[in-house]
Amino acid sequence: YAMSQQGNVSRYDLVTGHQQMIRPVHPNGEYLRFNWNAAIAQDPFDEDAIFFGSQYLHYSTDRGNNWDILSPDLTTNDPEKQKQHESGGLTFDATGAENYTTILAIEPSSLDRNVIWVGTDDGNVQLTTDRGKTWNNLAKKIHGAPVGSWVTQINASKYDPAEAVIVINNYRRNDWKPYVFKTNNYGKSWKMISKGIAKDAFTRVIREDPVRKGLLYAGTETGMYVSFDDGSNWQQFQLNLPIVPITDLVVKNNDLVV
Repeated sequence: YAMSQQGNVSRYDLVTGHQQMIRPVHPNGEYLRFNWNAAIAQDPFDEDAIFFGSQYLHYSTDRGNNWDILSPDLTTNDPEKQKQHESGGLTFDATGAENYTTILAIEPSSLDRNVIWVGTDDGNVQLTTDRGKTWNNLAKKIHGAPVGSWVTQINASKYDPAEAVIVINNYRRNDWKPYVFKTNNYGKSWKMISKGIAKDAFTRVIREDPVRKGLLYAGTETGMYVSFDDGSNWQQFQLNLPIVPITDLVVKNNDLVV
């Protein structure tokens, strides 16, 4: 699956070369807001099923040919943040880079198919434990996170369905601090776990080691960090890696891909 701006998502067959546009539409014709990097996620329980995010959580069981909506609007839906055309005289960028109040992160649990986490670019962290029948906005429970910040990434634990780590950044408002929070009770409470990460190294991604519980990797704007105690303490993990922004991490087959 590949996605470009305005939610233009496509499915590509590596064997036949066939490519199909699969962008969802609202069944009632409602306008859908997509982030420049709209969230997409594979269903860990069904290889043909995927999630996709506008202001709603979309779900397809046939690789994007048909879509259902599993949620209400999960953003703040703040109309003051939806005036891209009123840009003070600047030319409106038709690429959709100014789209706001959109879903940035979708993280289905690999342990419980009913648990799905969603993060938005206006500060919401939403959780369903009944596969979309009901949703709980956890944003006000995350003490220490600036209101309205970007929820860049959510990492659901591979060991406990009640655990998750969220990555929030606020650098667009000149705040470069790393905001990393963890819950072990389905978001009822959160703990900041950024001790040891440089104060100006805002974090982009956290990954959990799939073999060793408590081993976490962090990618920040200024390099790599590692924690051996489930995020309580972090240390730099540069080795010979240059000081560069780390935008994503994958741990697979004993390899850490940066």
